[in-house]
Amino acid sequence: MKPRDMRRVTLAGRSWRVAGDPADSYFQAASAHARGMAEIHAVAAAILPPDGVAMDVGANIGLSVLAFADLLPRGRVIAVEPAPRTAEALRRTIALNGLEERVAVEAVAVSAAPGEAAFNADAGHSAGSKLVTAGTMDRAALRPITVPVTTLDALAAAHGLERLDLVKVDVEGFEGDVLDGARETIARFRPAFLLEFNAWTLLCNRNANPRAVLEDWLGRFPCVHAFRGAARPERVRREDALAFLHDHLVKRRCADDLVLGFDDAWVERWRPPGGG
Repeated sequence: MKPRDMRRVTLAGRSWRVAGDPADSYFQAASAHARGMAEIHAVAAAILPPDGVAMDVGANIGLSVLAFADLLPRGRVIAVEPAPRTAEALRRTIALNGLEERVAVEAVAVSAAPGEAAFNADAGHSAGSKLVTAGTMDRAALRPITVPVTTLDALAAAHGLERLDLVKVDVEGFEGDVLDGARETIARFRPAFLLEFNAWTLLCNRNANPRAVLEDWLGRFPCVHAFRGAARPERVRREDALAFLHDHLVKRRCADDLVLGFDDAWVERWRPPGGG
C-alpha cells in the first residue's frame, strides 16, 4: 500500500490507521471525521457490552467500525458497505488494525427486500454514495452501478447471530427501508439503532416526507433520543414531534443523530465525549 493510501487518525484517544482513495474527499478529511466520531463512540460505549455485537450499515472506510471495535474486545462487528472501491478500502482499514477476526465485511446494500439496485458510487466523495430510485432528484445525471441488495434480517441469519446490541445506519435517506427489512431481527434482539434524521436527504434521495418518517420512527420505537454533543442525550416523544421538526429544519440545518431503542437505561451510563 502506498503511503498516500493510508492515514493515521485519533479516535477516542487511540491511534488508528485508515485506508482510502486519495481522490476521495472523505478520506482526505479522515482526521476531522474521526474527531466527529466522538459522539458515536460515547453513545456506543453506553450501549455495547464488551462481548456484544454491532452492525454498521454504510460503514464507508471504517471510522465507525473502529469506534465499535474499540468497545468490543470480546465482541463482533459486521461492517456493510456497497460501493466496491470503498468496501475494498474498508477491508484494508480492518487489516491495517489487525481486526480481521472481530470484523466481517459485507459488500452489499441493505434495504427492505433482497435483490439488486442502482447505486451511485461517488468516486470523489464516498460519503455521498447512495441508492438511486425513481424518487432520487437529478437521477438522470447520475451514472449508477448495480449492486447486490440484502436485508438486515438476512445478514443476521447469515452470520448466525445470537444477539445484536447496536446497529448504526448511514444510508443517505433510506433508513426506513433498512428498518423495513429488519422486522424479525428487531423483534428477536431489540437492538438500539444509531441513525441520522436528515430532512434534506429524505427529500432529495428518497422523496420521503420528513414528518411522516419521524412519526413512523417514533411509532416503531418507544424510546428515541437525539445526540446533543457534551449535553445529555435529549428524549424525543411523540408530543415533541412538532417542536423537534421545527428546530431540525430551522435551527439545526436538517441534521440530527438519533438513537432508536426499547429502553433508556443506556442514558444513565452515557458519559460526555472525551470522558468529561
